[in-house]
Amino acid sequence: MMNGFEFNEHIARSPQDVFEVLSNPTRATEFLDNITASTKLTDGPIAVGTRFRETRVVNGKEASADLMVSAYEPTTHVGISAEAEGIKVMYHYHLSPEGGGTRVTWTCELEASGLRKMMLPMVAGIMKKEDGDHLQRLKAYLEAG
Repeated sequence: MMNGFEFNEHIARSPQDVFEVLSNPTRATEFLDNITASTKLTDGPIAVGTRFRETRVVNGKEASADLMVSAYEPTTHVGISAEAEGIKVMYHYHLSPEGGGTRVTWTCELEASGLRKMMLPMVAGIMKKEDGDHLQRLKAYLEAG
């Protein structure tokens, strides 16, 4: 069993529209209250290897993490990974056309080695609680737009 979680949501906007927002982490501040800043660190168009720095509020404190685009397949798949304190986080968004809109399947996988492995189920639980409404917020944002 992987350490992580999976959610999926139908959004009444085209895969193109959904992809545009998901593949650009700087736009997260537009629909996620807990993300206070997100900056692109690398030059050029967004592609595999593009890096971002995201600042979010966790338990009332600001924390920054560097994100990297790990998969970039226009309108179908975005992968974003981050590493913090020895734990690697991989987010994958798979998009497919459905009923005039888009079905988004979002998976989060966590990896670690050594003793940190034992922390993964707990970390996954915290992240699920923190980011669990991510797709609903994305949906509300895109459908209102």
